[in-house]
Amino acid sequence: MSDKHIIDISSWTRREHYTHFGMLEDPFFGITAKADFTSCYMQAKEDGKSFFLYSLHKILRAANAVTEFRYRIEDGRVVLYDLIGASPTVGRDDGSFGFAVFEYHEDRATFVEEAEKEIARVKSASGLCLGEGENRQDLIYYSSIPWIDFTDMKHAGGPRKGQSIPRISTGMLVPSEERLMMSVSVELNHGLADGYHVAQFFRLLGML
Repeated sequence: MSDKHIIDISSWTRREHYTHFGMLEDPFFGITAKADFTSCYMQAKEDGKSFFLYSLHKILRAANAVTEFRYRIEDGRVVLYDLIGASPTVGRDDGSFGFAVFEYHEDRATFVEEAEKEIARVKSASGLCLGEGENRQDLIYYSSIPWIDFTDMKHAGGPRKGQSIPRISTGMLVPSEERLMMSVSVELNHGLADGYHVAQFFRLLGML
């Protein structure tokens, strides 16, 4: 788990935004847009590695580069983590899935190596594999849905007042004008981030 820092709400520029949206039963907002994963796919193919892991590493690089993706609400306080990893769903041959925890490493090879070990652990287990990821905040919840080129996404769950972990999902890789595009759905707590910050995230995805 990475280090975190408590935000002084009294002098925080988002103080009123945080208070306003914090009164809502569901303070999350969502945006789905296409992102270019051509180079990411070609690199994974060239290296003989998993596009799932290469694309998730790219997503985590972008998310870590946007401060607002690293804010969390803990015990009524806002904290900022230095780094965030991911808790993705990992599918099994029997059609079930479990939750994994991938630590973020800036070096992609290290990230992939460690993630492959975690995937093997979840695949060999049964059930949801709820473990340390259930209580950690320095993560994003991630799911890949490579069978559908979706245009919108709604996650399971009722009111999420006080929750703050971002949810990111990706869809099918689709050819478009000699590029490989993929839908990316992002859900964030509006008290911690705005559409502007999601736009920064997508801009970075296009550059990485």
